[in-house]
Amino acid sequence: MQWNDGMATARADVESASLEEAFDGLGVERVAPAESETLGTGVDSLDEALDGGLRSGLLTELAESGASSGGQVLLLHLLAGMRREQKFAALVDGADGFDPESAPRELLEHLLWARCRSAGEAMKVADALLRDENLGMVLVDVRGCGERELRGVKAADWYRLQRLAERSGAFVCVFTPRPFIPSAQVRVRLQGRMSIENMDMSVSELGGGLEFEVLRKRVREREGFAQLVRRAVG
Repeated sequence: MQWNDGMATARADVESASLEEAFDGLGVERVAPAESETLGTGVDSLDEALDGGLRSGLLTELAESGASSGGQVLLLHLLAGMRREQKFAALVDGADGFDPESAPRELLEHLLWARCRSAGEAMKVADALLRDENLGMVLVDVRGCGERELRGVKAADWYRLQRLAERSGAFVCVFTPRPFIPSAQVRVRLQGRMSIENMDMSVSELGGGLEFEVLRKRVREREGFAQLVRRAVG
């Protein structure tokens, strides 16, 4: 691991947890889930559609409907949210495509950037990071991964990630090129299109122009189980 300008970067080489452990064969020990918290995304319309923002302990899928749909803008908003909360965040970069020069320097000060080379590797790293109690948020970006790679990730791996999110109490978001994660408890499809005319706008101004549709929204009950409450459109 190397630290550059306050941001930690790491090349991924992490073994995934054994599937032979407890909890439905997913390698996750069943424990009482952490108390749920809410994090505002900084995008008012999205926060309203999600009843205040993201919920900790849930697996949230943020799917882009096409290039320049606003995923990168939303990613920066989430990093800004963690900075407001003074918590550490990790970005698991599935295709090593994140450009730190595109982000305000202050958002990188408490960010662990895990640079991966495939979707499978990103899943292993996310699995390991969600067992670290020092992280308030884990972002997994597989938008740059090929379709064959994404199909190679087993459904059981996604369900294990969801259970780890529940156990850790962290905010867990996966950026995908299309909606497909079977265990996603919240699913938002970004469907706008940023143009070159938007390049001079601030991150806050860009966030105000995000277009999205909330396809799935669940909340955690006291026992820790997620329940589908309604479908909303933003």
